[in-house]
Amino acid sequence: MQRRITIAIVAALCAASLCGQCQAAASAVTKNDVLSIRNGKFYLHGKRFAEFSFDKFDLSYQLYALLRDGKGDTHEYRDMVASQDQALRELHEMGFHTVRFFGAPFAWESREFYNDPAKRSSVFYKALDTALDLCDKNHIQVVFDLGAGDFTDKKYEGGKWVYGEEQLRDLVANPNSRSRQEMYRYVDDIVNRYKNRKTVLMWEISNEVTLAADISPENNIFEGQRMPSLLEVAHYYDDVAKRIKSNDRLRLVNNGGATLRTCQWNQYTKHNWNRDTIEEQDKALTLLYAHSAIDVIDIHYGNNNKGCQYVVKDASGKDAPMNVQRYMEAAAQIGKPLMLGEAALDEIARDNTPRSKKVYEENPDYIDSLWDPNAAKWVKILCDEIVDAGPQLVLWWDYSSDRPQELKAPSWDVKKGKTDAVLAVIMDANKRLKAKLGAE
Repeated sequence: MQRRITIAIVAALCAASLCGQCQAAASAVTKNDVLSIRNGKFYLHGKRFAEFSFDKFDLSYQLYALLRDGKGDTHEYRDMVASQDQALRELHEMGFHTVRFFGAPFAWESREFYNDPAKRSSVFYKALDTALDLCDKNHIQVVFDLGAGDFTDKKYEGGKWVYGEEQLRDLVANPNSRSRQEMYRYVDDIVNRYKNRKTVLMWEISNEVTLAADISPENNIFEGQRMPSLLEVAHYYDDVAKRIKSNDRLRLVNNGGATLRTCQWNQYTKHNWNRDTIEEQDKALTLLYAHSAIDVIDIHYGNNNKGCQYVVKDASGKDAPMNVQRYMEAAAQIGKPLMLGEAALDEIARDNTPRSKKVYEENPDYIDSLWDPNAAKWVKILCDEIVDAGPQLVLWWDYSSDRPQELKAPSWDVKKGKTDAVLAVIMDANKRLKAKLGAE
C-alpha cells in the first residue's frame, strides 16, 4: 500500500508540474505574488507579512543525491519524494508558509553537474523542479539560495578539501575570472528558469560568504584557500544582486547570512584579532550593505547559553552583546529590513573540551540536542529574544531533514512526533511574531 501511495504522489507531481507550466504561461507573476517592501515593512499578497518558519535546506539536496547516483527510477527515490512531500504538508498544516532551501547542492559538484547539459537536465533541473513542485502542492513559498559562492575549483577528495586554480577570492574579487563568468551564466539561467513561478518568494545570493572575509588577516589565506576581503565581499554582493535583478525585477534579494565575527572590522582594517567595538561592527555592516543592491540583510543567529551570539566592546571597553536587537538597530540605521535566514541554539557537545566544561558548569541543564528533555526551555529563551526584537522573517534550522546524521541522536533537527515540545514553542513564536507585527 505504501508503494502505491508513493507512486501516486510522484505521478501527481508530474501532472502538477505540467499544470504549473501552463499556469505560468497564462498567469504572470506580479509584485503581489512575491515579497515586497513598503516603508521598511514586508508585504505579500497585498497584506503585511511576517513569519517564523523553518529551513528545509535539504529539500533539493536529497533528490539531487539520488538522481546523481542514477536512482531516479527507484523505490528509494520515490520514497524520498514522498518523505519531502510529507514534511512540507506537515509544515503547511501547522501554519507555516515559507521555507528556505539550497538550490545548488553539494558545492564541490555544482559546476560539474550544471556545466554538463545532460546532467543539468536529468539531475540538476529535475531535483529543483521536483522540489518546487512539492512546495506548490503544499502551498509553500521558498527563499531560494542560489549558491552563487560555489563556483570555484574546490573539490572534496580523499576526505579533505582540495583547492584548484581558481579559489574563492578569484570568484568574489575578480569579475573577469572564469569562475565569475560561469556563475553569471548559472544565475542568469536559474533566475530566468524559475522567475515565473510564484513559489519563489525571494532570491538569496549564497550561504555565508561573509564568513570568508579576512578570515586569516595576515595574508587572507585560510587552510590553503585564498580568501576575499570584506570590501571585496561587499562589491561581490552588490554585483550579484544587480545581476539577479537584471533578470528578475520583481523579487527581493538577500545576501545569505551570516553574522559578523567579533573582530570583523579589526581584521579588515588592522589585520589583527582584537575584538571590535559596537561602532566598528556598525562600520562593517555599513560597508557590506548600505550602498548595495541587496534589499534584505540576512544574518544567521545561533544563540548560546549567554543570551547572545557573541560579545564585542562598547565605547568604554566593557562587554557589549551582539544580539538580535543590536542587529535590528544596525539594520534600521542602514535602512534595510533584517531577516534571520538561520536561527538555532549553539551546538555544544558534552565532552571534555574547555568550552563544553565551562558551559555545563554554568548551566548544567543546557542541551547538546533538541532531543534533550530540556530543549524546549532553551528554544523558548531564543524564540523570546527573537520575537521581542521583531525581525520580519525568521527561519529555524531546520525541519525534518533526511540526512543520516539528523536521524540519530544527538540531533538538532525538528521533527513532528520526535521533538513536539520544541515544535510547539516555534509554532507559538510564529503566532506571536505575526501578532506583534500586524501580520495575522
